[in-house]
Amino acid sequence: MKNSVSENSFTDNRGRKIVYVSCCLLNQNSISPGIATRKAAFTELIQLFLNNDIGIEQLPCMECILWGGVSRKTIRKTQPFVFNSVGKMWFPIIEFFSNIVIRKTKNGCRKSAKQVVARMQDYINEGYEIIGILGVNGSPTCGVNLTMNYVNIVKNKKHLALTLEDLIHPQLEKMINLETKVRINGSGYFFNHIIKELRKRKLDIKVLGIDPLLKPEVEVEKIAGILNLKL
Repeated sequence: MKNSVSENSFTDNRGRKIVYVSCCLLNQNSISPGIATRKAAFTELIQLFLNNDIGIEQLPCMECILWGGVSRKTIRKTQPFVFNSVGKMWFPIIEFFSNIVIRKTKNGCRKSAKQVVARMQDYINEGYEIIGILGVNGSPTCGVNLTMNYVNIVKNKKHLALTLEDLIHPQLEKMINLETKVRINGSGYFFNHIIKELRKRKLDIKVLGIDPLLKPEVEVEKIAGILNLKL
């Protein structure tokens, strides 16, 4: 989306095209423990943008910011108590306090989304084009079309054959299998507010979800087609 260019003119080699991507698409070290499918980044996706001379802006990882860093310490330290409380008479109280944490997460995501979209607005006002915003489907914060609810996952632990060991020491194969079962329709906390803020500012920017569990070449071809980029 383009808008009027400011009076401050200059000439250099910048392409004036930018894409925003979720943090873990550039840095898998930031993703929730046990679910990183790459050593570093989704190279095929990043290369697609570089080959098309598009600058890449990394979105903040709201889980790292709000849930206790890269290890999600704030969430993980409460997991044994929450897990063992399922089915007990006091679980509704646990669920109530869990919802308070979720509410704080939503508030933090809303504030950050306003800052992120304000930066996009600045780019647009200066004549740049934001070609798209890419989230990660399945993520509780960065999901676009698919997300998950941790409280509901724990409540359904028997049906999912989920153990406390799975939560304390998550392993990739088990986590992938779990994620495919617990995904629900909807956007994550962060991307939900990004989409709302875009609408509020009347910014027509494509918001797309990457599925990290599908074949990368299929996902890259899909993104290239939607954004009209050369492969």
